[in-house]
Amino acid sequence: MVEAIIGKCPFCNKEGITLTYYPPILKSKTSRTSSNSKTVFYKTKEKYEVSSDCPNCGKKAKEIQKALNECKKDPEKEKEILKRLEDQGLIKGEIKTKIR
Repeated sequence: MVEAIIGKCPFCNKEGITLTYYPPILKSKTSRTSSNSKTVFYKTKEKYEVSSDCPNCGKKAKEIQKALNECKKDPEKEKEILKRLEDQGLIKGEIKTKIR
């Protein structure tokens, strides 16, 4: 179920890079001893592999892969999430501590 998709570059936010998508899979691992065996099932994480350089900004596939692995954060999106949590009353805007 490996797919080739076209995605956005994390640097210029324009579509044009080719990504290979590996979906999450359920795998099993069996451990055996002399008296019995035990099978444990686990789920692998989804994975994206960059197959091409960005035609728009000229970044290499290695640099794009590194940026995707580090999960570059969008500061505007983080501000929206924090504002929404503050409005719901789940977190406080500022943390005030007393200095002794």
